[in-house]
Amino acid sequence: MDLARHLDARRRIVDAALARVFPRSRRQLREAIRYSLLAGGKRVRPILCLAAGELAGAPVGRTLPFACAIELVHTYSLVHDDLPAMDDDDLRRGRPTSHKVYGEGQAILVGDALLTEAFAVMARAPGVRPDRALAAVAELAGAAGELGMVGGQALDLAAEGSEPSLAAVRGIHALKTGALLRASVRIGAIVGGAPPRTLRALTAYGEAIGLAFQIADDILDAIEDADADGRTDAELGKATYPGALGMDGARRHARRARDAAVAAVRPLGTKAAVLAGVAEYVVGRAEAAADRAVSAG
Repeated sequence: MDLARHLDARRRIVDAALARVFPRSRRQLREAIRYSLLAGGKRVRPILCLAAGELAGAPVGRTLPFACAIELVHTYSLVHDDLPAMDDDDLRRGRPTSHKVYGEGQAILVGDALLTEAFAVMARAPGVRPDRALAAVAELAGAAGELGMVGGQALDLAAEGSEPSLAAVRGIHALKTGALLRASVRIGAIVGGAPPRTLRALTAYGEAIGLAFQIADDILDAIEDADADGRTDAELGKATYPGALGMDGARRHARRARDAAVAAVRPLGTKAAVLAGVAEYVVGRAEAAADRAVSAG
């Protein structure tokens, strides 16, 4: 399989579907929603959802509404994280953040609209057994709420400017980043009707890929120019893996998490090739950037 081509094809499918969720309108709120939602990105979370669904036997069209709902929640979290009361970022994906373009009040409403529409999209999804759809809704709500992403953001804010332990960093990011990535895989599996053994393997994969993704993201932030996305985690006083472990230690932990993710889906055979490939891609991208930084230094 050509992983890069596969990921690009899936990203295009997701982008088109997201544009249909919020079609063009002259309303300023709709314009602001589309500004953040369609700003690009790798769409890792919806792609993981689609891959897990396909592995469980669900066609892409059946899982796609749930994949879109996950991306709506993710985008809402980015818009709110960028606000002055949170991370106070000026740039996101290389261009001004929502509140810089539309104002703080409008940016808050953008996030609110994205979050609520996510659950409407799942509720309207055709061709899915009601019990599976309900389980998927519960999964996303749990991952996004106080015991998931929102709780992780609260811990992250509380830790700013301190020197948290590795255990504290893990605790923050298991909720802030890991919960939604884990849910992305589990939702695809649930919609596809994965048997318990497969769901357990995919859950273990989701936990490992969540860890790998966050460590890789921290590594990239530590070595890349702040101009690409605003201020760095170090400037914000954020709790990060390089901060707790040093760069070499963070890279070792990223590789371990990648290996754990790949090992979790190995028993599922070739059907899990995309999932294993995503784990390799996520960590490989950070490793390559770190190697370039070492060479340049």
